[in-house]
Amino acid sequence: MGIFDSFARAFRPSDEQLAAQYEALRLRYVSAKDSNKATRLQTSLHGLNNEMVRHANKAYVRDNPNATTRHREHGWYLNNDD
Repeated sequence: MGIFDSFARAFRPSDEQLAAQYEALRLRYVSAKDSNKATRLQTSLHGLNNEMVRHANKAYVRDNPNATTRHREHGWYLNNDD
């Protein structure tokens, strides 16, 4: 499995490449006249957006290894003011 890991790592796009692909796909989506084509492009946009979020989350975990979420009495990220 090591050979496939190195292969996948070699073809992993950078954040800038993902952003450029997203913008090109977005422009195609905006200019689409056919609703079926627009639906397929929108699905592709969602997939690419999920990949960009995954990249951002991995970068955050790498940069902040000891980060924890804050839990308050009234729920996640809510202040205690009543």
